[in-house]
Amino acid sequence: MLNVNRATLVGYAGRDPEIRTLPSGDKAARFTLATTERFRRKDGETAQATQWHRIAAFGAAAGTVERRVRKGVPLLVEGRIEDRTYEDPAGGERRIVEIVVAGPRGMVNVLAGRKREASDE
Repeated sequence: MLNVNRATLVGYAGRDPEIRTLPSGDKAARFTLATTERFRRKDGETAQATQWHRIAAFGAAAGTVERRVRKGVPLLVEGRIEDRTYEDPAGGERRIVEIVVAGPRGMVNVLAGRKREASDE
């Protein structure tokens, strides 16, 4: 039996990434990605639903995120789906699901050129 754990998302970065250096010296990046589905309701009105995804990138992908990802940038993200639990400051157990981008099968691609800023002129 073949098992596959792979997610491919196209959306917009919801915030600037948080970058940190791991004890091994490798980089790690975390950010959110918004994907929006547009559809037509039964009454003919157009509607949309936005889903927010947590993204965790490691290694080379984290380097790309650090250099090129900022809030609002359109992205293609491929990685594996992982869930994990942790204890919040109040002592309660919390569960989150995130897309982990690591290794040769994970990637973060910016879908548009870098915006020109005043300091680039």
